[in-house]
Amino acid sequence: MKLEFIEDIKNDIANWRNSIIANSYGVDWKKFLPEDISIKNVRDNEYLKNYLKRKFYQSGKIPEFKDWLEQNVNFSQTQTDLETLMGKKFPPENIKVFITTFQRAPYNVKQNFFYLILIWCESKRKKSITGIYHELMHFLFHIYYWDICRKAGLSDIQIHILKESSTVLLNPILKKRGLPIDSGYTKHQRIRAKLKKIWDKEKNFELFLKKVLKFKIVS
Repeated sequence: MKLEFIEDIKNDIANWRNSIIANSYGVDWKKFLPEDISIKNVRDNEYLKNYLKRKFYQSGKIPEFKDWLEQNVNFSQTQTDLETLMGKKFPPENIKVFITTFQRAPYNVKQNFFYLILIWCESKRKKSITGIYHELMHFLFHIYYWDICRKAGLSDIQIHILKESSTVLLNPILKKRGLPIDSGYTKHQRIRAKLKKIWDKEKNFELFLKKVLKFKIVS
């Protein structure tokens, strides 16, 4: 598994336009629009393209961020950490990482990509590595554990909540690597606390998940 960091304004535009109609885990993403652009402007493809060029792409910050990622993300360490945590291996295919200038970073496991938010300030860029751990954990969850949850009777919405809440298990690894912790969504904090307690007693992801499903942590 290797990550391919990509600067692509067309994909960035798509993320902006999808984000203004997205609502996930209690977050209304259109509220993250900067004050100097309206929803109407975002729906205008040409206007949005010129806006992004002027505000972000002509500054050189995106290739600078891309270079920083290529120099600072340890692919093999990240892969080993996640495979050890989840007890499963990544498929051999490369994963595309589209840099986005919006504050929402969706992913698509079937199409092998996720978005990563541009961080301007170099002193805060380690948050992006935490974001990479977060998204890649989702990939392993989808590939190996989604169907197990579905067969246990969870709806897709419940599985998404469990998938997002389970990223709390990353925090011991992130602390060890000197990275910012994964805070999760505000709406999931109680579930995350329950999952952490179970994990502290059962540090094997497959057995951990069986207990979670048995105790109906997400119902």
